[in-house]
Amino acid sequence: MGVEIEGLIAEFTRQLAASRDPQQLLSRVYRFFKKLMPVDFVNLAVYDPRLGTLHYQAFVSDNGVLPVDEKIRLSSSARLEAARLEAGEVCLIDNLNRHPITVDIIDHLGIADLASTIFVLTPLARERFGVLGFLAWGERRYRERHRRLLTGLYEPIAGAVGQIIAHFEILSQKERLAVANREFRKKLGYQVIGADTGLKEVMAQVEKVAGLDIPVLLTGETGVGKEVIANAIHNYSDRMTGPLVSINCGAIPENLIESELFGYEKGAFTGAEKLRRGYFEQADEGTIFLDEVGELSPAAQVKLLRFLQTLELRRLGGSRTITVDVRIIAATNRDIQVLVRENRFRADLWYRLNVFPIRIPPLRERRGDIPELAAYFARRQALEMNLPHTVSFASRAFEQFAAYDWPGNIRELKNVIERALITCQGRPLSFPDLAARPAPPAAGEPLAANETGFLPLDEMIATHIRRALKISEGRVEGRGGAAELLRLHPSTLRAKMRKLGIRIRRVAE
Repeated sequence: MGVEIEGLIAEFTRQLAASRDPQQLLSRVYRFFKKLMPVDFVNLAVYDPRLGTLHYQAFVSDNGVLPVDEKIRLSSSARLEAARLEAGEVCLIDNLNRHPITVDIIDHLGIADLASTIFVLTPLARERFGVLGFLAWGERRYRERHRRLLTGLYEPIAGAVGQIIAHFEILSQKERLAVANREFRKKLGYQVIGADTGLKEVMAQVEKVAGLDIPVLLTGETGVGKEVIANAIHNYSDRMTGPLVSINCGAIPENLIESELFGYEKGAFTGAEKLRRGYFEQADEGTIFLDEVGELSPAAQVKLLRFLQTLELRRLGGSRTITVDVRIIAATNRDIQVLVRENRFRADLWYRLNVFPIRIPPLRERRGDIPELAAYFARRQALEMNLPHTVSFASRAFEQFAAYDWPGNIRELKNVIERALITCQGRPLSFPDLAARPAPPAAGEPLAANETGFLPLDEMIATHIRRALKISEGRVEGRGGAAELLRLHPSTLRAKMRKLGIRIRRVAE
């Protein structure tokens, strides 16, 4: 193997010496390794462990080199796994859908098919790593002999990666963003399900506002996919390479709202052992998504308004004013105009957020999208659950979907699919109990009365809360929780539950 490796090193070095153009170099790297092992495309990226970001520089395939500027923020579990890797390591992953590092990446890039990867980690300046990755469609496409091959060629690979990344980093970022990133999105098939059907009007508004950098307010019932639309606005904007930071305003305790949004200095309070940047600072040069903004307390509304007026903040315990550059997208399932009239939401903050409102229709108004959404969730959840069988639907499944009213909207559809995957155990997915699931009553529709002909108010409220808890599977707060369904603050809902003697354990049973 030694003589063979020496020959390959010499050939690889000759190939790289023939050009100094970064795109040509990448193209030569792709063609060289495609002769030696399975390769459907090559990617080049920079991993920054301090920020937990993977910054893609280019993708290469038979269609040529596509320069990109695609930054992915890895989850905490992915960063923990990445921390075990060292420069000079060649890592082989048999299935991208099952590895904690790559599962974030394929979800962000929209890769649905099974694939394998093998990549080389090289050291860069500022404690970063260069990543040269090879991908082949299908599972277990790479073997130990491929790892040995890349290990033997590590030195020239590291030199090439460093040279190419240096070239890309001195190119104008805006020059590549205008065309390359939008083209990259199209080639990877980035899309919102229903963009050409049930969400056609919504996506037309998204395209109009994405590049304008003005505040957007997304409205609609709980579970309609407001965060998906926020992602679309961010990804179609010039901020697409910056971070998208999502905040569930109703889930932050009142006593932590200031430190969460604006951060704190070391020693600002007991337990503040190190500096922490708040959500707004983390979103600098990107987008901040304020989900369920109607749940903010009056004190938090004042702080948010002050920030929106100046885009300046001070960390808790700090004296320095910090200016950030963020785009604001807010979302709510409540009628904030009613809250303004009731003096529960500041009118001046409402005007700041409601510059460009977009209403997202509930699932019952876009039933034609249900088959595609169901198939997407079935495929995705089957991969996440590592199911060995192919997923299919029973003959009457989509009739059942069409007849149901979906009070929990797309989030409820996802949960229904996930439960069916567990219970059907390889059989075609069926939903015999779907029609029996109680939907919340329409406005003004009475609940069943007792023998006196009139339902006591507390009993009616308790029944409604239990129904919400049943739909949310016993969860009080967070996305899809009973508080969100009932449009209440979680602490308010818990107080009502204590008063009415409602226990989650009993509901779950």
